[in-house]
Amino acid sequence: MPVADTILYGSVLTMDRQRPRASGLALAGGKVIAVGEASDLHEVAGPDTEVIDFGSACLMPAFHDAHVHLTRHGIELDYLDVSSVTSLAAGCELIRERAAASPPDGWVIATGFALQRWNLATVGREESGALEAAALGRKVLMHSQDHHSAWASRAALAAAGLTRATDLGPGARIVLDEAGEPTGLLLEEAVDPVSDAASRPTRHDLRAALARAGKHLASLGIATVHHMAAEGPDLWRELALTASDDAYELRVWACIPHQQIEAAAAIGLATNQGGANFRVGGAKFFADGALGSRTAWMLEPYAGTSEVGMVMDGPDVMQRRMPLALAAGLVPVVHAIGDAATRATLDAFEATAEQWRALGLRPRLEHAQHMHPDDVRRAGRLGVVASVQPIHLTFDLPSIAALLPDRSTRAYALRSLAAAGAPLAFGSDTPVASPDVFVGLRAACRRAAASGERLNMAEALSPDAALAAYTTGAAYAIQAEHRSGMLRPGFDADIVALSHDPLVSLDGLEVLATIKGGAFTYTA
Repeated sequence: MPVADTILYGSVLTMDRQRPRASGLALAGGKVIAVGEASDLHEVAGPDTEVIDFGSACLMPAFHDAHVHLTRHGIELDYLDVSSVTSLAAGCELIRERAAASPPDGWVIATGFALQRWNLATVGREESGALEAAALGRKVLMHSQDHHSAWASRAALAAAGLTRATDLGPGARIVLDEAGEPTGLLLEEAVDPVSDAASRPTRHDLRAALARAGKHLASLGIATVHHMAAEGPDLWRELALTASDDAYELRVWACIPHQQIEAAAAIGLATNQGGANFRVGGAKFFADGALGSRTAWMLEPYAGTSEVGMVMDGPDVMQRRMPLALAAGLVPVVHAIGDAATRATLDAFEATAEQWRALGLRPRLEHAQHMHPDDVRRAGRLGVVASVQPIHLTFDLPSIAALLPDRSTRAYALRSLAAAGAPLAFGSDTPVASPDVFVGLRAACRRAAASGERLNMAEALSPDAALAAYTTGAAYAIQAEHRSGMLRPGFDADIVALSHDPLVSLDGLEVLATIKGGAFTYTA
């Protein structure tokens, strides 16, 4: 056995059922080489071994965030955040302050607005006028919290060349007012032209954003992220180059857009190629939109409406392109929020089951927020990974109550999915939501909004099950269960030191240190 570079002492929560608890860890060459008591670790110590005693702190596997948009997370750390305000007037005041400090020809870019939180059903002429008054003539773009819509000022629409006559195809919608004029509210792909006009980051900008993202997520105890494709090749290239450096704070599993399947197949690019720090992920599909923007694709209309949301990559797209992804060796990863979207996705997974099972691939249902009970059971039978972001339910509760009051028991069916046999992998969807793992853990276990209102406690998870979804379950989702998610000899030395044991209490938790591959990436 090699001599340890470092020995860590503390209250060790291994997430390994064979040995769930220990008093210390020995590390060498970026790996865990021993787990046990002081007498066990003494055998692998040498004269140059560094010993660090964390006292009563809890040492456990560093967290995965199983659903991030990593580059966007870094970029949006610099945006104006309007997620803390609860009214249109308060949001406009923040816009006015930023606009007044901006050059007349500049942009004000914000993130975090939500119609439901601002007590708006939609944006009409009156609301559009309020934004114009706050914009002071500037080009303003406010991304919604779910990032499936945005609200733009007239100057921003003009800069992108959008008018009431612009046709952007079935995956986009420019919302018009009573007179048939654009309100500035843009749904799904209608956001892209304004976003492109507002910001074209340079390579330096992208590297700086990724550096910010790495440091921030490491400070939250995260060592591995599953990056979901939603950007062009420039962003993916810089992400791959940055994350391929072993010194980067995060291990990255990065998906590609399904539109690039043919290009990937032409050069033999496939899931899990790469090294210890960067690996190719799956082919990302978008079956629908999001609940907050009323674009999640539902089996039945939203309450009081005739609308069922928007179909993005619908059944025809998945029927044609999912076999192509599998033939290329790319695992299908599908954004599906509404119960119609999750059903269509499971239909596609079931139709291709023989193909993906033969390849040893693990299809992923991303979000899985609203599911018919029949489909929950089907996901379990298929063994489909349910990649869920529990933190979303903390701000989705008002929308669920308003739009799906008769279907609230179907929302975030975490316990039912696990009981059915669907492996759970938890994340945040940052920058859509905060990547704070502790908030996500509490959401999975307590299912409470900021108001204190709770969502169907029959689907609440125990703390140990929620922790597993951020560690062992997330590692399984990317076929890394042989090296990540547990503290066991031979596994990566990816460790987080917490102020206390999360199985004792999920309140007041703090990250004291994060270690990736035996090296500190964050210390408090």
